[in-house]
Amino acid sequence: METWLYISGIGIAIGLVHLILFLILLFRRRKEGREKLALVYTLFSLFWIAAVALANLEAVFLPVVTESAGALIPVLALALAVGYLTCVALLLEYPFWPIVATAGYTWTAILLGATVYFLFAPPSRLPLEQIGMGSWAVFTLGTLVLLTVGLFRSRMAFHRNRALYWLLTADALALGQALTLFPLGPLRMVGPLVHTLGAIALLRGVLGFWLPNVKAVLRSIFGFLFLFTATALLLTGVVLAVERLMTISVMPSTSLAILLAVGLALVYLPLYQALARLVDRLLVGIGFDPAQALRDYSQTISTVLDLEQLAQTAVQTVSQVLDIQRGALLISSETERGGLLLRPVPGLGEVSTDPIELEPISPLLVRLKEQHTPLFQYEVEHHPVLREALPREREGLRALEMEIYLPIWAEGELAGLLALGPQRTGEPYAPRIVEFLSTLAHQTGVALQNARLFAGLQELNAQIMQLNESLRAAYDRLERLDRAKSDFLSIASHELRTPLTQIRGYTDVLNELVRSDALTRDQIARITENISRPVRRLERIINAMLDASQLETGMNFHFAPTALVGVMRMAIEPFQEALQERNLTLTTYGLEDIGPIRADMDRLVQAFGNLISNAIKFTPDGGRITIEAHPLDKEHFEVTITDTGIGISKVDQDLIFEKFYRVGSIDLHSSGEYKFKGGGPGLGLSIARGVIEGHGGCIWVESEGYDEERYPGSTFHVVLPYHAHRGPCRWKRSEQGG
Repeated sequence: METWLYISGIGIAIGLVHLILFLILLFRRRKEGREKLALVYTLFSLFWIAAVALANLEAVFLPVVTESAGALIPVLALALAVGYLTCVALLLEYPFWPIVATAGYTWTAILLGATVYFLFAPPSRLPLEQIGMGSWAVFTLGTLVLLTVGLFRSRMAFHRNRALYWLLTADALALGQALTLFPLGPLRMVGPLVHTLGAIALLRGVLGFWLPNVKAVLRSIFGFLFLFTATALLLTGVVLAVERLMTISVMPSTSLAILLAVGLALVYLPLYQALARLVDRLLVGIGFDPAQALRDYSQTISTVLDLEQLAQTAVQTVSQVLDIQRGALLISSETERGGLLLRPVPGLGEVSTDPIELEPISPLLVRLKEQHTPLFQYEVEHHPVLREALPREREGLRALEMEIYLPIWAEGELAGLLALGPQRTGEPYAPRIVEFLSTLAHQTGVALQNARLFAGLQELNAQIMQLNESLRAAYDRLERLDRAKSDFLSIASHELRTPLTQIRGYTDVLNELVRSDALTRDQIARITENISRPVRRLERIINAMLDASQLETGMNFHFAPTALVGVMRMAIEPFQEALQERNLTLTTYGLEDIGPIRADMDRLVQAFGNLISNAIKFTPDGGRITIEAHPLDKEHFEVTITDTGIGISKVDQDLIFEKFYRVGSIDLHSSGEYKFKGGGPGLGLSIARGVIEGHGGCIWVESEGYDEERYPGSTFHVVLPYHAHRGPCRWKRSEQGG
């Protein structure tokens, strides 16, 4: 039979296969980007196969036809290399795939135009064939490098398997194209045959979501070859032994053959079973008894009530038989909107503990609840439906770096997921392994439910303990405030009695002088001044009580433009004499840096006056008081009043702003207004807070504690808006690191 008939038959058969592949892709609905690229690739494959077949049919066609077809082979091979590189870049989700496609096909078009032109024009001096082959080599090498990098960079088994699949496919396609670029004569048709295998693998990879386990397939081939070789060697040895024994044995040949057959059966069957078990362990990857492992696991978790211990037990059980790198339990709880909140509990390795919230309509949640089958990270990233999930959901699962998520059901509800990382072997989970893990996850359901109930009881117990502690603190606080109110009656009566006693005393003196007719102008002036001083003090006390009574009903404020410098000057003015008598140094900073404000000037003077008075009373003679102001943001500024006094204990720092509460023992109360540790009725700081909060500001105190020997001092922080407003303070201490 003529060679051209073989070439024609092979070419037609290969062409039909590629045509079928082309039609499958052509009539597929809703073609994605990778399928469109594969369609273009198979179209170029048809032209390439036709060119290869025509180039080797010199006996049928004129030389001009065969030579023209041979000249087009490198260009068409280049088009195939560009197409596969583009397809691989898209499959591996490299963003530069459009650039590769544009540059590659542009260069291919230029080279094709030049080749066609010089087919009808005078011979070209350019080595177009060598340029085409060199370009093909560059793009093919780029494909192999891209896939090799993707293979070694992939941490997940399914991603490595995908890269390995496309790498082997690329090898088959590249080998088939390479065989057509060399002058092999009729043997060129071997190239399209090899290329056909690669094209079928390409179509399988483009249309199918799950790819075959390449390593498992290779191991299966290796196992078959191993058993075949062992069996062939054994049978060959038997045949040679029969021939040898027949020449030296006196036994009849039939009897000898029967004896050897029986001996062969006795040796071969155990040997084959041992080899089959060895191959099975290599193929399936299970070197343990799943039933025994599940029995041991069930007994172990039956008494586990702690979630962390349960996670460690489950993951370590899997790790002992599969040698995984990481794992965790994802405890699920329903959100208020009907979604699912997954809280990771690490069991092995470093696992992110950030919770993952799945929306009620999330494709991931629908997939878990409806299918009741394991979810693979490969699906999360590449399945067309699951890719529609919110980015934060997919990113949350990707951050766990897990390979498989096995649903754990308890009483018909999704109680959690058993999340496992990749195996150290780097292979995807085999079906028998997945079946074993699904059974293990099913057994975990009851234990997980018990652990969640136990954790709920522990949390409830902790909440009760915290509530008891809060009640105890609240009771202590109320007890202190109640005692402060009782002390207030004694202090207030003392504060009122003192000026009244002074007024009465000077009034009696005035009456005696009037009766004795010994009253002079100087005496009248002195006596009236002495009466006026306690009257003013009595007036301040009564006004403070009235202001304190308005804290609950609401103070009246009249906001108007003013300046912090003026407010602070008026607040400091009444204390100049006291500062001199006590030898206290008062310094101000930054008041001029605060621009115009809108506030109730009289009320702010009252509030800052109470704070300054408090600093004077609890700072020893010779101490320092510092008032500093600085902007916080465009809407707020801060004023701090710092003293070098005795400080305030941590327990009292929240209570000092309550009405009637005062620091120190009532027995140490002094009637002096500004003497060291001189007390008052316990209203000044509560009024100051009411004024500050009435401006939309906030106030707090910081102090290391109470110490009359070391004098740690106190700092009162006042935050006010430039434009006072009714309502809560809009500035948050946490936002400023306060």
